[in-house]
Amino acid sequence: MGTTIGVGVVGLSAKGNWGAVAHWPAIEAVPGVQLRGLTAGSPESTAAAAQRYGVPGYDSVAEMASREEIDLIAITVRVPEHRRLLEPVLASGKAVLCEWPLARDLAEAEFLRDSGRPGPRFTGLQGHVSPTTRWVRDLVADGYVGEVLSSSMICSFPGGGATFTSGSAYTADAANGATMMTIPFAHALDMQAVVLGELSAVTATVATVRPQAVNTDTGEAIVKTAPDQIAVTGRLPGGAVAGMHFRGGALRTTPYVWEIDGTRGSLRITGDVGLPMSAALAVEGARDQETLSPLKPPAGYDRFPELAGTPAHNVAHLYAEVAEALSGRASEAPGFDYAVELHRSLESVDAIARRGSEG
Repeated sequence: MGTTIGVGVVGLSAKGNWGAVAHWPAIEAVPGVQLRGLTAGSPESTAAAAQRYGVPGYDSVAEMASREEIDLIAITVRVPEHRRLLEPVLASGKAVLCEWPLARDLAEAEFLRDSGRPGPRFTGLQGHVSPTTRWVRDLVADGYVGEVLSSSMICSFPGGGATFTSGSAYTADAANGATMMTIPFAHALDMQAVVLGELSAVTATVATVRPQAVNTDTGEAIVKTAPDQIAVTGRLPGGAVAGMHFRGGALRTTPYVWEIDGTRGSLRITGDVGLPMSAALAVEGARDQETLSPLKPPAGYDRFPELAGTPAHNVAHLYAEVAEALSGRASEAPGFDYAVELHRSLESVDAIARRGSEG
């Protein structure tokens, strides 16, 4: 591997998909990282994307992974396609960054973790390394709120309600592994763990309150098995109580708010959309007898301010951490082992909820 890390992106389209709006601008922004190849969903879309981005297009993931100039493969497609596309990369031992969720379920995640030749493997939990997550973690660690007493999080997720488009309809089926539970809730659970530690003594209610939905593109009815209400409580290290409530299809209430209260102060983190890993987050704080007022992060937390407010912002910080790891330096980029444990936490929440509903 040279001084520049060559990236091959699986699923980079010329038409503006997640790879195009999040991964490509992130790769462009990070020093020492360069787009060197891509493959898309068909020969025609691969050719169009190759022309759009000025890099070679490959007929298969295996072919791209075999190229010496490609050091890192990024998988940016839908969850149901991850295993099929990851297998040739894992067999090659080449470094890989796979979007979260890693897999459709825990068993598949464990399979992917254990498959193929040893090599660097990272997962797309961009909130894990976002400037806001790291800053709030440090504020809490430095005693801004004193001893943590409680953490309260509410998210109004715009998806997962009564309407879907043809492009998002697959997320209505829980078996596809791309639900409110596995995407915004999982990202938020990860961010909470970074800041405050892992939950224990968990209680949970998980429900599909609206089992019928409509495809707004076709007018067809959709059977929905994905949850649209998730309420979780638990204890944090030190004994503080945490609560998380995620509401699918809620469009009129607070998109995202996270409040951390302690013996000396409080922090309030708000977002402009119910996707905490990608939202533009604002932080307010107060200590002792103060009232809440906006806080500004010190210099150094945000390495890519030019991307603030875009889907690429936190993804760029993730690529920067991956680059650190591939260069042999200390890194906070989460790997497949971490992804498996997060999948395990999600299945635990679901199992706890099922036991509660049966009782």
